[in-house]
Amino acid sequence: MKIFILFVCFISSLSFATTEGQSAYKFLKQKSDESKSEIQFNEYEDIISGSIAFAIGNIGYFTTDSSTLKIAYSGVQTVGIIAVGHGIYDYYYPHFETRLLGLLSKKKLTRGQLSDGYVSLLGEMERAKRLSLLWSSSLLTMQYGLNAFLGKDVPQDLKDIYLFLGGVNAIIAVYSYYNVSDYEQYYLNQKKAKVGLFIVPGQRDTRAGLGISKAW
Repeated sequence: MKIFILFVCFISSLSFATTEGQSAYKFLKQKSDESKSEIQFNEYEDIISGSIAFAIGNIGYFTTDSSTLKIAYSGVQTVGIIAVGHGIYDYYYPHFETRLLGLLSKKKLTRGQLSDGYVSLLGEMERAKRLSLLWSSSLLTMQYGLNAFLGKDVPQDLKDIYLFLGGVNAIIAVYSYYNVSDYEQYYLNQKKAKVGLFIVPGQRDTRAGLGISKAW
């Protein structure tokens, strides 16, 4: 009797685990379908619009003599740079649900292949965030420096603010450049081209050469 009860409990637990796995997969597929936009936009949309705002802000800032308008155009510059950074993030950021769903949908997927695909996916996500912050902070550093030193009739207190903000963003840019996470480093290592010698023995002769392989 005890053996029968234990057997029933074991079968129930397996059934529950299978049901949970299926529902999780369906949930992931649903979220993937929901995140897909029905209207496809230009993938460079934010970068283009941000660059336009950035250009307008610069033209206005370096041509006006009004301190008030300089502050306003400086805000346009900043908004444009932030939009460019957001566009870079969107460009590099992988579609997580769809990519993970495609990975799980592959047949005969080994544990190593699953781990490699998942870790690489995390690496791409980390890279998107780092590059977005790196570009944004670098552009802001350059912009604030130009505003402070090349702008005409810039009040000293405003110039001090630009220099302070430029210094802060310079620190962030340097930090973003060197702060590569372990996941991103793994992804970058997988993307590196590998060069090596190969030897192919044949029936009549043996062929050798230099091979280059790269993971995409």
